[in-house]
Amino acid sequence: MAVKEKKRVQVKIDKDLADDTEAVLSELGLNPTTAINMFYKRIVATGSLPFKPALSEEQRTHLRFLKATEGTPVTEFKDAKEVADWLNDPDED
Repeated sequence: MAVKEKKRVQVKIDKDLADDTEAVLSELGLNPTTAINMFYKRIVATGSLPFKPALSEEQRTHLRFLKATEGTPVTEFKDAKEVADWLNDPDED
């Protein structure tokens, strides 16, 4: 049997995410290389990602909030006194 040529794939991921993932993989008896190979093989076998990329309800809500508040004037405060003065200003609607 011929030896298959290997290709190195390098990615940068958040360290905490990598550490948490490696802990889960270890519990499953896997290492990152095996997991990534499994992921790639599944993509080839199905012609798609092995999961449906989608935003969570929280992420969708956050996007709707950003859209709804787009263009809303922003007041910046330097300290708590400025906040209190602004909140107690009878001329503010």
